[in-house]
Amino acid sequence: MRNVKSAVTESPIFRKGESVNRDEAKKICDKVLSYSSAQETEVIMQSGSSALTRFANNQIEQNVNETGVSLSVRTVFGKKVGRASTNMLDEKSLRKMVEAAQILARVQPDDEELLPMPEAQRYTELKNYVEATAEFGPKERAEALKNIISRCRKEKTLTASGIFSNEDRLLALANSKGLFACDRMTEAVFSATVMTDDSAGWAEETNKDVREIDIEKVGRVAIEKAVSSKKPAAIKPGEYTVILEPSAAGDLLIFLGWLAFGALAYQEGRSFISGKLGQKVFGENITIEDNVYHDMASGLPFDFEGMPRQRVALIEKGVAKNVVHSRRTAKKAKTETTGHGLPEPNTSGPIPLNLALAPGNSTLEEMIKSTERGILVTQFHYTNTVNPMKLILTGMTRNGTFLIENGKVNGAVKNLRFTESLGKILSNVEMLGKELVKTRGFFGGGLVTPAMKAKNFTFSSTTEF
Repeated sequence: MRNVKSAVTESPIFRKGESVNRDEAKKICDKVLSYSSAQETEVIMQSGSSALTRFANNQIEQNVNETGVSLSVRTVFGKKVGRASTNMLDEKSLRKMVEAAQILARVQPDDEELLPMPEAQRYTELKNYVEATAEFGPKERAEALKNIISRCRKEKTLTASGIFSNEDRLLALANSKGLFACDRMTEAVFSATVMTDDSAGWAEETNKDVREIDIEKVGRVAIEKAVSSKKPAAIKPGEYTVILEPSAAGDLLIFLGWLAFGALAYQEGRSFISGKLGQKVFGENITIEDNVYHDMASGLPFDFEGMPRQRVALIEKGVAKNVVHSRRTAKKAKTETTGHGLPEPNTSGPIPLNLALAPGNSTLEEMIKSTERGILVTQFHYTNTVNPMKLILTGMTRNGTFLIENGKVNGAVKNLRFTESLGKILSNVEMLGKELVKTRGFFGGGLVTPAMKAKNFTFSSTTEF
């Protein structure tokens, strides 16, 4: 993404070194629309300022800060569509982008399913922007890292690494029918990994308000996990009761958005719940919604067609209730869009970006105490799909995997690879945590989930570390 500073001299709208605000985005979008002679035109504008402090080997290694902007225009002639993009804001570049989109549109085959662009919409205002996060600087990030770095230096056997990042980003969408949608949001992430010679511990928090991140807690948990997971023992693969901390649970659940709840996948018969709406697919204690208006969520109040996002009940007490729609899939289903479309054209269809799993009434300590023999998982990584239709996933434990015996944590175990059906996991959940945690997602979205305890979770192989 090209730095906005290099375009400042050619575009007086921008203030040097700052990201774009709503009024500036509206002016740019209107200018692009005025250049188009197409029957319909759409502009998507993304602007952002992101900063990151990276630490490793018990010291700060890197500070980066980037401010940039990108635009994409879609033009329509009849049923022919063309798209072009640029990250340059001078008039010549904007006109060239529009001209390229128009040239491309005229040589494309007709899109017989193309819908007219929507007119102006109304949106629920979300308070996604926090000035304190946008203005959080390298000095503040360095000060925040002081505690974990000094503690690890003092212990000598501990090595800390990770990131502290904060960003301020804007997305605006406008079309030639008078629609204009804009949202500005902030996000801060503090992620810490602490290592010894034979173990590792990890913790992370993310929040739109950097002041809400418990910096001391993140560092303390990462250190405690690293220390308590020293000398991990080998354990045989097989089926175990597992207790998944929120990050591990979220790493699995996020696949539901891609593999199960999108209307295009459902209509094409390649979704896990294709043909199963109204049927019980998970345990009765599983209720999942897509809800950008959740107290802990942070996402766009509109989709990439400019339609307002709706709260959608996806699973209620284990029963599949709904999928999310774009305008195109909604027309096929003879229903209304739920505001989950991605930029057109695309082959993915609508996708839920703000999944939330309803909590239970248990604490992590109660889950452990109730377990005769099982495995406590801090985090998964390299998680991927084996069989989309059956929701079979594979991945590995990471940064703190522990054996539970007789209701107590009884030392660390070496990391394990799992191969398991998410449908089976969510049918075998015995307990859910009462505390919800937000994990990072795509396009400003994320997932809100508690910890969970599930029986008969399959670990398919072991590792040497």
